[in-house]
Amino acid sequence: MKERFKSLTWKQTILVVSAALFFAVAIFIVEISWLVNDARKTLTTNQHELLDSVEQPATNAVWALDDVLATQTVQGLIKVQHVRSAILELDDQSPFVSVNNGAMTTSPQIFQDISAELFGDLKQISRNIYRPYYVDSNGNEELIGTLIVAYDTQELTNSLFLTLRLSLWATLARAFLLTLVLSIVFHRFLTQPIARISNSIDNIDPESPAANLLPIPSSHQDDELGLVASKLNQILVQFDKTQTKLRKMATRDPLTGLPNRTLLLETIAVTISRAKQQQCQFVLLFIDLDRFKTVNDSLGHEVGDQFLIRVARTLELISANIGTVARLGGDEFVILADGLESPAQAADFVDKLLKQLNNPMLLNEHTVHPAASVGIAIYPDDGLRADDLIRHADIAMYSAKAAGSNQWAYFKPQMTERAAVRLKTEASLHDALNNDEFLLYFQPKLDIKTGELIGCEALIRWQKDGRLISPISFIPVAEDTGIIVPIGRWVIEQTCKTIRDWQNRFQVSIPIAMNVATQQFQNASLVPDIKQASLRYQIAPELLEIEITETSLMNDIESAITKLQQLKVAGFGIAVDDFGTGYSSLSYLRRLPITTMKIDRCFVSDLPDDSAIASTILMLGKQLKLNIVAEGIENEQQLAWLQDRGCQIGQGFYFSEPLSAGDFEQKYIVVKPSAIKTIS
Repeated sequence: MKERFKSLTWKQTILVVSAALFFAVAIFIVEISWLVNDARKTLTTNQHELLDSVEQPATNAVWALDDVLATQTVQGLIKVQHVRSAILELDDQSPFVSVNNGAMTTSPQIFQDISAELFGDLKQISRNIYRPYYVDSNGNEELIGTLIVAYDTQELTNSLFLTLRLSLWATLARAFLLTLVLSIVFHRFLTQPIARISNSIDNIDPESPAANLLPIPSSHQDDELGLVASKLNQILVQFDKTQTKLRKMATRDPLTGLPNRTLLLETIAVTISRAKQQQCQFVLLFIDLDRFKTVNDSLGHEVGDQFLIRVARTLELISANIGTVARLGGDEFVILADGLESPAQAADFVDKLLKQLNNPMLLNEHTVHPAASVGIAIYPDDGLRADDLIRHADIAMYSAKAAGSNQWAYFKPQMTERAAVRLKTEASLHDALNNDEFLLYFQPKLDIKTGELIGCEALIRWQKDGRLISPISFIPVAEDTGIIVPIGRWVIEQTCKTIRDWQNRFQVSIPIAMNVATQQFQNASLVPDIKQASLRYQIAPELLEIEITETSLMNDIESAITKLQQLKVAGFGIAVDDFGTGYSSLSYLRRLPITTMKIDRCFVSDLPDDSAIASTILMLGKQLKLNIVAEGIENEQQLAWLQDRGCQIGQGFYFSEPLSAGDFEQKYIVVKPSAIKTIS
């Protein structure tokens, strides 16, 4: 394209130069003709005026034969420009006075020929001199002499040529300036617009043709060039609409209409390129909805889809001025916040986002309380590529989710190591089930007043490579990946097996409480799994207590009541674990078919200084006629306070840490079996 651009420029320049020179030559020829005619007229006029001016003194000099006056008169003539000689003759043609101005101007023959051609008839002029104041009877004047003036026409021609030469240079200069001006004008108003259109055609992005429409200069809006550009722009717009439809099908989430992962990656890449040029930062937020599976499973996929659409619209509204919202799939969203440039701005925005997102939503007569976990990654500190930023924000989101609902976290390099450990842990958990690497530890529950064994709580441990791994390290991973359900089945199986084993070996029936994770509780197989295990090992249902967190119950209260009712009718004990840390309503608590309430360790640890909540829970449990278990007892002051307030059962390190099955047997069954008590 550059070669064609140059060719057009040179062609128009040559055309302008040729036209300018042609008109310059034509004008110069006309100017020559005009100058020659003007020079002849001027010379003729000057000649007659000259003769008129000296006619009277010449007449007087000849009539009086005054040679001095005649000489003075003639000498005055040769001082006139271009006059070569002057002669004053008498009537008999004899010279009276003659004056010469020197040799004639010499020039090349061609100039002499031109001079003869132009001024040959004006080389000499004469006038007759008559007797003063005399006229004969016939009315004729008496001739007394002749005045003859000769001109140096070659000098006149040379002067004319000098003038013409200057005129020629002036004409050429005008032609050059005209050429320059016309070239600039043509380049500015014709060639340059064409070149811009050509460059714009080169810059058209096939993916977004309407983003680079051809420029139409205001001076060409109503001419052929503007018409061509307009027609091409119409084609580009139409092509862009078609391209947009195809692109939307490939780059938009069909449910919410938000950009999908493909479009998000492209958008992030463009944002990274712009951020590099401007040397600025931007923020990427990874948002995962908390408890979405509960909504989907309990209310149905149709309501779940409505929920996702409402969340998408809310995120778009919140992010309208700071960036782009995308849906990666499921309940995962990403906000590319190129309007945020610092961690502080990101934190302020996320706080506002979560507050707005937490507003209750009414979906098909169901009120849903949205919540989310948010991970924050910042370019370029947390990644230089789109995939890295998304991955790191995702890792930060998991860190936030581990801290509880409605939390957010910045990405930190240490999280990558934890994510790697997380992936390794996930893979190892599957192997642990197959390789029988899990085992149960038991923490006793004692009568606070007598110290007698009431029962125990089964706590899972993972024995790997000769060391025990705390459930804090692997239970969150198991819950996120769904493997918690088969692990929970294993716990049910082993708990029932242990109860039967103690019955067979020691002839004692010790109630064992086992924890049920949220996902396991929501699983439809929970009640059948518990019933089948108890039947398989032939244990009394009252020896098995199901511990469920308050939060698990409140995710779907109606479904929870149904499941708990089935378990209670079958005779199993039901305990609400971590009571007081959730948001259960007292009206719901009254409806829950539970047998035991556990005071969370966070309230027990504040005793006896801060006892308001513990006192309330104890009073509430007594009113509902429930067994009350205080967990996390660590010192004598806490125990004394609970004894004084009538708490029935205690559990904590003050009595014993969780023990292996063998150690528990030695400490509480083999040594003092009579210290086992059942509370009804």
